[in-house]
Amino acid sequence: MTGNATESISMQQNSDMNDPTGRHTDHKAFLITACLVAQFALGGLALADSFDRDGVFGETGKEFNSLRALPKWPDVLERYQAEQQQAQQCRKSGQGRCGYAPWQRIVSELRGQEKATQIREINRFVNRRPYITDPTNWGSEDHWATPDEFFEKAGDCEDFAIAKFLGLRALGFDNDQLRLVAVEDRKRGVNHTVTLVQLDGEVLLLDNELNDVRPADTVRHYKPVFAANEESWWLFK
Repeated sequence: MTGNATESISMQQNSDMNDPTGRHTDHKAFLITACLVAQFALGGLALADSFDRDGVFGETGKEFNSLRALPKWPDVLERYQAEQQQAQQCRKSGQGRCGYAPWQRIVSELRGQEKATQIREINRFVNRRPYITDPTNWGSEDHWATPDEFFEKAGDCEDFAIAKFLGLRALGFDNDQLRLVAVEDRKRGVNHTVTLVQLDGEVLLLDNELNDVRPADTVRHYKPVFAANEESWWLFK
């Protein structure tokens, strides 16, 4: 693994950013997929091979090609696509407040910039939102929010991870370069969700509990439960 991606992002990190507050993960057991978002110059096939080589937090999962076992994930993807179409029609009509306004601004600003910059800024932009549990926010134990819902009402850890996953997808990161990963945080004894992205052959961690983007292999207390992209999911034992 090269150090180029880490060095590129580290030089651009804002070291003075304060730790996010109020973003502690729930103690409930919930399904989540976590984003391993990967992008580097050798292309999608090399990235997939690197995932096979390095696994997720050092572990290899069993792959399934149907998302039926994770119904909340395809549901949020479908709602996201529908909301995108509605927002596009709204912008064309020029009437009223259209959804995804903050989303469109950040995506437009980052388009064409270096991948390291895109990863860092998507992570920073999403992490600015407050952490709110689903029972407080939605009156339900486990609601998976679309990015528009998240930017309107904030959310919990899987909502941060979903927004980062789909933000990087909107910027052109390939599905094969992405994973949404549910983990057990063995340090705190809670369930959590994070986003991972691969850049220049290195898997990077985007986490609402951390200010910066860092190599995933430097975090030892996360045990993967399952991971997914838009086409497949992986179960870890």
